[in-house]
Formats: sequence, C-alpha cells, structure tokens
Amino acid sequence: MEWVIAVLAIGCAFFAVQIVMDYIKYKAVINPRIERLESAREELQARIDSSKGELAASEEKLGPAKEEIERLEQEYQDLQAQIRSEREKRGRREVGGDRFTGST
Repeated sequence: MEWVIAVLAIGCAFFAVQIVMDYIKYKAVINPRIERLESAREELQARIDSSKGELAASEEKLGPAKEEIERLEQEYQDLQAQIRSEREKRGRREVGGDRFTGST
C-alpha cells in the first residue's frame, strides 16, 4: 500500500512539473505578443495625441472663418428679406396701377 502512495506522490510531482513547464512555454510565446501589442498601443496613443494637437490647431484657425461664415449667412438672409419685401411692394404697385389705368 505504501508503494501506491509513493507512485501517486511521484505522479503528482510529475504533473506539477508538467504544469510549470507548460506555463513557461506559454509565457515564452505570449510575452512577445504582449510586447508587440503594448508598443502598438503606445504608437497609437502617440498618433492620437498628435491628431488632437492638429485638431486644436485647426479649430483655432477655423474660429475666424466660422464667424465670417455666420456673418455672411446673416447678410444673405437680410438680403433675401429685402428682396421679398421689394417684390411685395412692386406687386402691390402693379395691382393698384392696373385698377386705376383701366377706367379711362
């Protein structure tokens, strides 16, 4: 019976060694992948930071242009309103003029 316990102990020790060896092999395979992914992450973070800087610079340049566009749109709307009012005035004059000129 003691030999069974000895065989089980040797089997357990062999199994523990097997687990450690598999972990070491797995770690050797995974570590390069992790390092590549971390370097890619750092590169992407640098690109994101660079893009954010460029975006901020672009927004600074667009500020005056955006204000000018808003001013021009307002001017356009004012001109459209003036055109409508002139057309309405001209329409009233033509309608009223026809009524008085036809009676002679």
